[in-house]
Amino acid sequence: MSNRKMNLSKDGKDILDLAEAELELERPLVIKVALAKGLSSEEQTIVDASSTPKWTIPDNIIKNEEFLMFKHLIIHKANKPLNEEDVHKQMIFYIEKGLRLLKQSFQQKGSISDSRLAILN
Repeated sequence: MSNRKMNLSKDGKDILDLAEAELELERPLVIKVALAKGLSSEEQTIVDASSTPKWTIPDNIIKNEEFLMFKHLIIHKANKPLNEEDVHKQMIFYIEKGLRLLKQSFQQKGSISDSRLAILN
């Protein structure tokens, strides 16, 4: 089991590039961090993911046990049964949401603060 191809908005892609630089991490790990951050947030956020051109998140970035864990967290958060398509729609929503939360963390951190510590809040 793994993720299918998903389309990230242009704004999301720009934030992803920023997060890669700030956190000094590889893109697949930043996507997973963003997904976890989005899922862990209780904020009711409206995410505008309409900016174009879209950037494709390749399939198999999140696979095996990681995919299963995120899938169950998404279903638990939805509090209802979801089919595979709905799981992937929710997954891209939480990645977009998490990226925006990461950007917020970077903007709020002090100039000498480590970005990796700032995102833990």
